[in-house]
Order: sequence, then structure tokens, then C-alpha cells
Amino acid sequence: MNNDAKNLINILKKFPDKNPNPVIQISNLSILEYFNNPSKQIIEFYGFKINKKIDGLIEEHIKKTMISNEHNFEITIKTQTFYFSAIYTKELKSINLYGTNITAKKVIDKFPDSNPNPVIRVDSNGILNYYNNASRYIIKQLGIGLNKKLPKKIFNKISNQKEKFELEIGEKYYLFHFVKIHEFNFHLLYGTDITDTKDKERILNKLSKYFSPQVYNSIFSGTLDVTINTSRKNLTVFFSDIKGFTTITEKLEPEILTRLITSYLTKMTDIAIECGGTVDKYIGDAIMIFFGDPDTKGVKEDATLCVMMALKMKKALKELRKNWELAGISEALDVRMGIHTDMCTVGNFGSLDRLDYTALGNGVNLASRLESLADSNEILISENTYNLIKKEIKCNYFDSLTVRGRAHSIKTFHVIGINSDKKSFSKIKTSTDGFKLEIDNSKIKDLDNVIQILKDSIKELNK
Repeated sequence: MNNDAKNLINILKKFPDKNPNPVIQISNLSILEYFNNPSKQIIEFYGFKINKKIDGLIEEHIKKTMISNEHNFEITIKTQTFYFSAIYTKELKSINLYGTNITAKKVIDKFPDSNPNPVIRVDSNGILNYYNNASRYIIKQLGIGLNKKLPKKIFNKISNQKEKFELEIGEKYYLFHFVKIHEFNFHLLYGTDITDTKDKERILNKLSKYFSPQVYNSIFSGTLDVTINTSRKNLTVFFSDIKGFTTITEKLEPEILTRLITSYLTKMTDIAIECGGTVDKYIGDAIMIFFGDPDTKGVKEDATLCVMMALKMKKALKELRKNWELAGISEALDVRMGIHTDMCTVGNFGSLDRLDYTALGNGVNLASRLESLADSNEILISENTYNLIKKEIKCNYFDSLTVRGRAHSIKTFHVIGINSDKKSFSKIKTSTDGFKLEIDNSKIKDLDNVIQILKDSIKELNK
């Protein structure tokens, strides 16, 4: 036994009760004389009692100790392994057992070199004192060796007690699990090469830009098959475009045009996603969005969310107009919006090699028609949608629309705002064939006079 071990044993002899490691005393007749609290699980495991004779494996080690005066051995208690140094003191006719729990060390030392994944060991100061063969690429890229300190970007994560973290090292990505071995005052890093996973994530992130979030999630969760497959569903379809956009494109440089249209489409898309809409496609400056597939909250709720989305978009245009003005664009940012609720065919359309998830049918066509008929910065909806949202949303009748393929004309309505106890609008616009009415409440000083004018006009019509 070396001097360091002897010194350690001498110290342990002095303070057995305070010692955090097992200390057991057994007489030369194999009688258990003493054990401290950390030894309790060992004593209970073997069923030993104070002042009673021990037997079995421990007794065999006691006999060996009495022959050689010193003897080292290991025992396993359930899932834990203990290393014991046994010292025979003839004068006291007793054997002292000084133990250390080496479970962690046994696990660590078991198969590090044959482990196919990186295993790195550093001390509490971040000094590298071991790495296996699978770690050679990491060590080389970090430019360090044994007895050298880890780079700060790694050791800081260990110091912050992060149990796992990801790092890009060279051309690879690794996921590290960090374990602190308190008994031996060092840290272990178990690495996993996740380069392939990261590459797939990058590809999927790029692909996600081409799908609405609902469609993307449905595909990769398996709820939406990537096959030609359609169904009939009640959708609320939204169309919008920028009025006079063709004229604007002719005046702007491509870089400025791209920046402005990107900021516009990004803002509108963010609002659509926030409200739960499925962004179907962009057609230049135009946007097609529908509610009701692949997720639905019910026909009425879908329609309400769609109109609420349009109102939020209308409000967001104020901030976007400021950006256009700062870019020196004289033309106003005026947007038209149309909404219609109807049965549509929705799903995957296309060929065996290429699919497009979209909605088709007269319901889609009518929503597009309403958008083209809407006034600047107005939301025009069909009677179908109006009947679903009229309790929540304030609307004014606009006109009756004759549509090819439909026997009856379709009533249309301007969306004013959210219903409340107070009036949510100051302007009224309505018209039909041969009649147009516009009232600006903010400019009227004598309401009685306006009412009288309307009465006189009605009298003239009835003559």
C-alpha cells in the first residue's frame, strides 16, 4: 500500500462517524463491532447485527485480511459497487473496513474506448484528461489535446450546468449530454453526431416555406396523405390584392419592389397564420386564404375568424403605408378584399409527380369576384358569410350581384367593424342600380336637416 493510501486510512480512522464513506469494524472472531451511517445499507443488505457473527463473502475477505494484514476487495449491493480497503490491527484484534462507492467510476470505465459515440472527460477546471477514439474528430477540430483546457464555448455550458446542448464542430453537429461525477470531481460529455438530423431539419425548414403551417404540420404528422385526394367541405375563402399594382411595378426598381411586396405579404401572412387561416397561394400581389381545412372550428367560427383576419389586415395597412411613403412611392397602398363562404372541393390536385394543395369551385371563384368589386380598402362579403357573422360583425348592405351559373342574384355587404354597444363607424356607403347613398357622420352638423332631406327625396320618388 502506498503512502497516500496509508495517510488516507489514518485520517479515516480518526473520524469514522463523520466520514461520508462506509467504515466497518469486525473482530478477529468475525463479530460485527461497529459501522457508521454510510455503511447502513451494506449491513442491512447482508442482514448483519451488532455483536453478532458475520458470514458469507465478507467473512471470507476478513480471513484473507488476517493472513496478509491488508486486503482490498469489491462488493456489489443491488446496483451499487463499493471498493474496500481492509486493515488488520493485531493489537486491537479487529479488522477495519474503509469503503468507497465506485459505482460511477465502474460505469465510466466500463466501455469508453469501444463506445461508438464520443466520450470526453474533463476536470472541474475544464482540463481534458480523457477522450475515446470516437472523439478524435472533435478533439482535432477543437485543436486541443490531453491536459489542455476546453474552449470557453463548451466549458461555459458545463459551468452553467446545462444537461444537454448542441454544438457545431467543424462540418458536423453534435448533441452533448453532460454529467457531473461528484465522487471524483470531474465531468463527462457524451456526444451524439446529429449532422444528418440537422441536414434534414434544414431541408424541412426550406420546404416549410412553400406550405401553409397547417398543411405542413398535417403532412408531417401523417394526417394528410401525399396523394391525389380531395373532398367537399364548407370553406370561407378570402382574396385580396393591391389596387393599381401593375402601375406601381412599372415605376419601381426591382430591388425596391421586392422589398416592399415582401414586407406587405409577410405582414398579411403573419396575420393569416395568427387567425388560423390556410394560406393557399400568392399570385403576384394577390393572396388567397381559406378557413375550414385542414383544420376547422366550425363553419360559423371559421367565417368569423376570416372576417376578423381581414379587419386586422386593414388596420395593419396603415403602418405599411408609412413604409411606402418613406420609399418615395406616390401611389397609395390601397387593398381590396373579398370573402365568400360555400361548399368547395379541397385537397391535393395535380399529377403523380407533383401535387398542389388548394381549393377549387364556384365558391372560390365568387370570393375572387367579390374582391375585384370591392372598393379601395374595403372588405366585401357575400350574403352566405354575412348570415354567419352578422351578430359579431357590423356590415352594411352594398349591392346585389348577378353571377353566371346561379339562378338568383347574390347580396353583398361591406364589412364595417366589430359589433359593440357604441357605433363602430362614422361613414355609411350603400348603393344599388339607380341609387347611391353616402353619409359621413363626422361632417354632419345638423342631423335633423339630413333626415328632412331624405324624407323629401322619398316623397319625390313616390310622386
